[in-house]
Order: sequence, then C-alpha cells, then structure tokens
Amino acid sequence: MALSQQKSREILFQILFSHDFSAVDDEEVTEFMMKEFFITRKAVREILAQKTEIEGHLPEIDAKITSFSKSYDFHRIPKVELNVLRLAVYEMLYLSSLPPKVSIAEAIRLTRKYSTAESASFINAVLDAIYQTEIKETAAAGQEDELSLPALTT
Repeated sequence: MALSQQKSREILFQILFSHDFSAVDDEEVTEFMMKEFFITRKAVREILAQKTEIEGHLPEIDAKITSFSKSYDFHRIPKVELNVLRLAVYEMLYLSSLPPKVSIAEAIRLTRKYSTAESASFINAVLDAIYQTEIKETAAAGQEDELSLPALTT
C-alpha cells in the first residue's frame, strides 16, 4: 500500500524536527522508521531524499522565514513551528506540483497536532505573507508579461 502524502509529510516533519537536536545516521533512521511507522524501505528512502532536498535549500528557506516573521526573531521561533515553516516554505517555493494553499493548510494541521492553536495562527500569518508576496505577485507579474507580448503575425 502506498504511503499517503499526508503521512509522508508528517514523517518528514518529524525527521526535520529530530535533526535539529541530533544528527543521526540515515541507516539508523531507516530501520527505526520502518518499525515505528510500518513503512517500506523505499518509502523511507523517498522521505530521506526529501529531507536532503530541504536541507539543500535551507539558507533560502530560513531567509524567507526570517523576512516574513514579524512576531518573532528567527532564533526565538520554537523548533516545532520552525520545522513546520521550513517544510511548508519548501513545498510552496520548490514543489510546483503542490498548490501553495494545500501546503499552508497542511502546515496549520501539523502545528495544531504538535503545538498549539496560537502557534497555528502564527504559522498561517507567516505562510500567507509569503504566499501573497512571493507566489501570488510573481504569478501576476508572469501573466502581465504574457499579456504584453506582441502578437506574432505570419
């Protein structure tokens, strides 16, 4: 049975969160995850590949979070919320196959599950600001560019 995107995201969040506290060998993580979550080695490899992808974009992701987090200095953001934000920002900016609003909704769900309702409001505010500024405006600018192109005549 295939792993749902929601369960995969939750496991990925847990791995990101745990890596903030200690670096563990991926092979150890693989064995643990297979037993703990009842998933296949292939599913674990896919999740670990996503973790590596996120870590590769971490400087850009953290910069976005820093610039849009009005309530907290970056270093004051609790680890649960920080890793939810990192995952959601990665999905919004680097996974074009996933609608940004799905990423925001899932981030809020994860925050409510692992943190508090107040934290979910903070997550929503930061992600909505990123969405409005980075994604919506970029998409609108792209549409304007398409409209302003001269028509080709033959």
